[in-house]
Amino acid sequence: MKSFNLITEPWIKVVEISSGHEKKVSLEEIFRNAQNYLCLSGEMKSQDLSILRLLLAILTTVYTRVNAEGNPYEWIELDDNLKFVKLVDDYDEDDVLDTWEDLYDRGHFSEAVVEYLKKNEDRFDFFGEHPFYQASEKEWNETEKTVNGKKTDDGTVLGIRQINRCISESGNSPSLFSPRSFLKKDDIVLDELIRWIIMYQDYTGTTDKAKISMQNKFSNSAGWLYKLNPVYANGNNLFETMLLNMVLINECDHGEYVNQVPVWEYCNISKYIEDSKKMLVPDNIAALYTNWSRLINIVWENDKPIIHVAGLPALDNANAFVEPMTIWKKNKDDFVPAMKSIKSNDINKAMWRDFGMYVNVNNEDVQPGIVSWLKFLKDNECIKKDMMIDLSSVSVINDGNATSQMPALEISDDMSIKAEVLFDNSINYWPKRIEDIISITQKIGNEYNKLTRSIGMIRFNDSGRASAFAKKRGSEFYAELNSPFKDWLSNLTNDDDREKKLNEWKNTLLIIVQDSLNSLMNGATYMEISGYLNEKGNIENIFTLINQFRSKVYNIL
Repeated sequence: MKSFNLITEPWIKVVEISSGHEKKVSLEEIFRNAQNYLCLSGEMKSQDLSILRLLLAILTTVYTRVNAEGNPYEWIELDDNLKFVKLVDDYDEDDVLDTWEDLYDRGHFSEAVVEYLKKNEDRFDFFGEHPFYQASEKEWNETEKTVNGKKTDDGTVLGIRQINRCISESGNSPSLFSPRSFLKKDDIVLDELIRWIIMYQDYTGTTDKAKISMQNKFSNSAGWLYKLNPVYANGNNLFETMLLNMVLINECDHGEYVNQVPVWEYCNISKYIEDSKKMLVPDNIAALYTNWSRLINIVWENDKPIIHVAGLPALDNANAFVEPMTIWKKNKDDFVPAMKSIKSNDINKAMWRDFGMYVNVNNEDVQPGIVSWLKFLKDNECIKKDMMIDLSSVSVINDGNATSQMPALEISDDMSIKAEVLFDNSINYWPKRIEDIISITQKIGNEYNKLTRSIGMIRFNDSGRASAFAKKRGSEFYAELNSPFKDWLSNLTNDDDREKKLNEWKNTLLIIVQDSLNSLMNGATYMEISGYLNEKGNIENIFTLINQFRSKVYNIL
């Protein structure tokens, strides 16, 4: 019988700090040696995020049950496999926080994680009686499935090219710029297949037609992570990254103990499917991080995988504050994840321009759970006030086609800021001052967009081409701003004179504005220089437009 033990067999890609080289490691190795690895290094950053959340599901499950020494908390009863049985006394958050601090001081995870994995080894075999992230053949056959309302036994069959997100090719639309040739698109080695299967559950799309049978109609889930604009913390090494994102005390739990239930702790897949039919967001992080969008069964023919899938219902993510890794926006009376779409105008918008969505500046919005957790750590002196907080984001944007939602591109960004600045609560509250200066910067950006559109109208005498010209110039303008602003942001401290530092950025902004204006004038055409008579009978050309723009900039500043 085939076997691939994820605990002992290498399948996760990491970068070693000592050599700078990439290597594959097992779950056991990654938890024992996370401090020696720089980062995850899979085929895509979004795949790394999926793997990170899987690792965090394991860590959160373990360290909400046992302390850094591997001993169960006094107020909890566990079975022989370290699974939750019941609370025997009042839950004590301080015990859990002490565990986090102990791990941070040690600089590595304890043997408790590996012990938990080995006690549940049968759930971490990619094949076996309980194949990892899949239904067994028996469970698959026992689950009723439909296609267009009619019962089916097979489900939808996916090619490797459909789950490989570097290709993402459906049966109807060939991927023209694939990194693999036509004959190699369905070739794959086992460790890579495992990584893509885990990511596929998070970023699925809606091309497949088969669903599990339910009394009420439902839409196939496109994948939970697919509907988020994720944010997470990056550390100096993989251990730090995992520890900073290991949310052991979630605000939405309101001080109550919540048992973590990752998908492999379900007694059987039938029970998991029944829970999925309720379409309720899990109340715990481990369940959410290992949530399935598809029931998967892999059949092996001549050592090649035949992947059968059936859709599970989508979860409503409104007010799902159990999810720590997303920014939120107000939608009528609810808060929903502020996802990006290929049709949006801000698809390449840098993180710093949405600073107020990452930090609750005015106490009116919901900040990401991971930011609240980092603030909790800082307030409890678990991390130093001058620690650099590196917030990162990676999003997979779909093709805009509602019937397929195939991944079209991946975008990522980051911003760094000291903990004392990010969580400043002094009378000179830094976050509000930062948000204000960003608002000023974007007002100037908006005026620059109007300027370049007016210049484009003189050059092309066509609104469509003028808008495209303005969009291109606007992107270049913000690209010039990104690196200087991120440097300015990362160098702020609580000891700074606020006005002096704000004026420092304003001076940098003026230099970049002037460089952009010089570029416009150096590339000016005869039409832009000569201009035309406007409705008031005045000459309007690139020089008059730029003078008007300068006046507006100084008024804004």
